[in-house]
Amino acid sequence: MAQNIPTSHRKLKDISLQIKVLGIYILGLTVLGLIGYGFFVGLEIKHYHDDRQVFTSQAKFFELMSFNHLKYTVNLRNHLFKVYSEADKKKATDKKKATDKKAILDDFINGVIVLSDDNFNFALFDYNGLLIATNNNSLQDIIANNSVAQNKIYKIISETAEKGIYGTYVEFEQADSSSAGYYINSIYFEPLNYCIFAIAKTRNTERNIAKIMKVKKKVIINSVISSLLLGLFGTLIVLSVLFIYLKSLSLSINKVTESINVLSSGENTDISLLPKSGDEIGIMIAAFNDYVQKKINLEKFKQLIEEDENIHDVYARIFNTLEGANIGSYALYEVNNSKNHIAYIKPDMDEEELNLDCSMPCAQEILLNADACRAKRLAQIVIGDCESKVCPKYLGYKKGYKHMCIPIIIGGSAGEVVHITIRPEDEENMRIQAPILLEYFRNAAPVIESKKLLENMRATSLRDSLTGLNNRRFLEEYADLLVSEVKREQTQFGILMIDLDHFKKVNDIHGHQAGDKVLKMLAKIMKNSVRDSDIVIRYGGEEFLIIIKGSTVDEDVLSVAEKIRQNVENHEMKINPTITLKKTLTVGVSMFPKDTDSFWQAVKFADLALYRGKEDGRNRVVRFEPAMWDIDDEK
Repeated sequence: MAQNIPTSHRKLKDISLQIKVLGIYILGLTVLGLIGYGFFVGLEIKHYHDDRQVFTSQAKFFELMSFNHLKYTVNLRNHLFKVYSEADKKKATDKKKATDKKAILDDFINGVIVLSDDNFNFALFDYNGLLIATNNNSLQDIIANNSVAQNKIYKIISETAEKGIYGTYVEFEQADSSSAGYYINSIYFEPLNYCIFAIAKTRNTERNIAKIMKVKKKVIINSVISSLLLGLFGTLIVLSVLFIYLKSLSLSINKVTESINVLSSGENTDISLLPKSGDEIGIMIAAFNDYVQKKINLEKFKQLIEEDENIHDVYARIFNTLEGANIGSYALYEVNNSKNHIAYIKPDMDEEELNLDCSMPCAQEILLNADACRAKRLAQIVIGDCESKVCPKYLGYKKGYKHMCIPIIIGGSAGEVVHITIRPEDEENMRIQAPILLEYFRNAAPVIESKKLLENMRATSLRDSLTGLNNRRFLEEYADLLVSEVKREQTQFGILMIDLDHFKKVNDIHGHQAGDKVLKMLAKIMKNSVRDSDIVIRYGGEEFLIIIKGSTVDEDVLSVAEKIRQNVENHEMKINPTITLKKTLTVGVSMFPKDTDSFWQAVKFADLALYRGKEDGRNRVVRFEPAMWDIDDEK
């Protein structure tokens, strides 16, 4: 049954977008008016705080000035008392009948010069109002021939004589009819019948306040005018923006439509539109651009990994992709299906550059038993949390956290497993990024497969098929890396050149099959006698070369060489149930770059030491010495 839509709702739905936007514009003008008044109110609040700060500052200034003024007054009185006391003592000493007031006055004035500063002056009056001394010329000029000023002075003296200390503010009319205001503290000095004035000249405070209010009135007028102009200017801007927006609206929609048609036809995938707003049209354009950019990024990723030199470069790009997704911490495992092993892959970049905890998030058991990894065994995505604990080999279960293990399927089984630890705050982002990452991994799978195949073929060409050791070709390709490592780490390594003594007799007497068994056993003994970081190479025939890395002193290398010699000498090589052989070997030793800064020359030095050992009777370790080097041989 069809739903009856009210006529008013249908008419509202049919109103054009332009009319709707125009209605929004009218509402915007109303808001803009409120903003204009808001601007005015904001200015007034600012002015209130500014005025409060000014008056507070003035209050603090007058408070400090009042304190300093009083201090200056007391200092004047104390100084006069000191001068008078000293004069009184001198009178008693000289046995004079009267105190010398002029001398006291001179000493007082000289001392007051030290006490006075730019802010305060002094004046000395007798009880009748006669000015005795002052350092304020303006005050002296004012009270000269000015009976009104003299009366004010006399009033202050009378109050001071009555109270002992007195303070007031007084204004005097000057010759130019302007007024001069003074803050006066006065103290009566009875021994000399003098009144001490401490004078602080100040401006007319009422006049300052009137001036401030006048300025404030002007500011208020300017604020009103500014608010009105702001509203008018804002209206013009809104009108202009609305006109441009309405004009470009239909154009933007048409461009999106055309771009979708082009994209669907497959003619061009490198399409991007510039969003001109944040409205529905802008959001639609942004979503369209995001979709196109994801396709472009995926195609670039696929092209880049196809062009990468080796599998480790591909892994580095997978790490970069995971880092760019901003999904939390992650790990990458490489599966060896033939051995049922898993290798934990670490990035070549520094841990600080990646959102990666380089500690392995899963149990060590999966490294030796790949089937212990649920994602590898099932070849499907595994998602778990602390409640379900789907995969018991994951070590990081805690409340609120989840983990996702994504197998990269190669030839029907998991070739790699990407582990992602999802924090609670990353869960929403992971929901968005998961489909994108799956698409990246799906495109990476065939490339990884081909890279692994090529690396296996190359590794076969660098390995001796009989002993499983690296061959001479490996050394030729690896030599530059060895030299770079030594220079970078500022270390050195030992070179052992080894030859099996009388090996030809084994082949001649017992046959080549027995000789092959001897070489295999010898290779195993040497591998077990050195560290995993050291490099054992079948150099040719019965000759072997070992690189002892990270050696700082000759004795360490010589000790390893002697250990290998003894292990071979003490080993019984069982060829078959009836034949058991015991063999010896001779070792020549050189140090790089201690003996020479040329790697291949260091190899030659080890070879020379080896032949010296052969000449000296075999079954021994010989360290290269410069005397062994024949310059003619080098030439």
